Amino acid sequence: MKVTAHNHDEVSAKLTVTIDRADYKDKVEKQLLNYAKTATIPGFRKGKVPLSMVKRQYEAPIAFEEINKQISEALNKYVDENKLRLVGQPVPTPMDDFDHNKEQLSVDFEVGYEPDFKIDLASYTAPHFKVESGDKEVGQSIENMQKRFAEQVPQEKIGKDSYIALEISQIVEENAEGEHNHQPKNVTINAENKEAFKLVKSLEMDGSVKVTKEDLQSKEDLAKQLGFSKEEAEHLHHNELEVKVKDFYGLNNHELNQELFDKVYGKDTIKNEEELKTRVKTELDEYFQQNADVHFVNKVLEQVVEKEEVKLPESFLVKWLMYSNQNIKNETQAQEVLDAEKNAIKYQIIEGKLLNDNDIKLDYNDVLGQAEQLVRNQLAIYGIHHLGDDEVQKYAVEMLKDQEQVRQISSEVAMAKLKDVILEKATKKETVVTHDEFLEELKK
Repeated sequence: MKVTAHNHDEVSAKLTVTIDRADYKDKVEKQLLNYAKTATIPGFRKGKVPLSMVKRQYEAPIAFEEINKQISEALNKYVDENKLRLVGQPVPTPMDDFDHNKEQLSVDFEVGYEPDFKIDLASYTAPHFKVESGDKEVGQSIENMQKRFAEQVPQEKIGKDSYIALEISQIVEENAEGEHNHQPKNVTINAENKEAFKLVKSLEMDGSVKVTKEDLQSKEDLAKQLGFSKEEAEHLHHNELEVKVKDFYGLNNHELNQELFDKVYGKDTIKNEEELKTRVKTELDEYFQQNADVHFVNKVLEQVVEKEEVKLPESFLVKWLMYSNQNIKNETQAQEVLDAEKNAIKYQIIEGKLLNDNDIKLDYNDVLGQAEQLVRNQLAIYGIHHLGDDEVQKYAVEMLKDQEQVRQISSEVAMAKLKDVILEKATKKETVVTHDEFLEELKK
């Protein structure tokens, strides 16, 4: 068996896999003999079916499967050995005269390659901000800690400082048919949820107000504040909903004391308010700097995508789109899809080129470490900062049982490593800014 290449140009080629009958003949005959021993065919005892009958019935599909397997293995081996970076997947050329009894078969595949080009990261310059948190950001972060552990205070009526627990139920019409077991939604709002707050602010405990399906469809903010996505609002089964006040209360922020320090960071980790401010400022500066680093990397990548010439194997990609997507019926449709996706394909090629050229590789420990960080981030949202490393790892391992999570986290790790490379190699224009100034820069 051999694979030969005929290049159409520098980014596309035809690969021909040639397989001799001797490559697969013995394996096919072995499978036929095994089948003859176990086949159950009316009129014959088990294991006594004539081999000639088994061959007539099963030789062609068994040979086709074995040939297909060996051709795929040969093609993949050729791609790996020659370090070909394919765009899309190989597209087989249809065969009109497939005959497994031929002494030799040849199967053609159209392939597209990534172009060969170099990216000099040092030639790219972008602003690199050093973002410093001030008293405002530190104070807000500490206040958020106090709110997270605040004490609920009963109220006689709803006021501008109230938190309101709502139950939203669909109202089933008298003549409605079918199942009506729609679970109510439960949400808690405050004055920041302006549309929902305006709807219920005059109600008393257990008071309710009705809204229509049309209200939710026309007022996206109201729908969102009542717990409905745009899709849910469009597909409600009934025309009216009841919004009922189940509870309302005020909050007394937790005192700034040792009890709060221990709840947030663990016992005796923080001893006084000055230590808390120092710890919070350090955490905020680290977080802001991570965002600033990402901003720098994104700006560099934008320039790379804009300036680098990346030749795409367009003729091949049209064929690949038609082969891989049954909804694309002709070349005109395929070209339209390709035109819409060109920038995304170019970005993927550049990203892959940077990963490959900078020898960025992943291992399990990288992925596990990122999963553990995600667990810590999620726990921090709920004010849990001191769970032991063993417990965090247990949650992370459980997370990695989901293959989609593995794929997503692996991508994040690869991009984090690429970020480090770009931070090291691209040219930085250093600027010190406040957090507010950085937010304004992001808006641009």
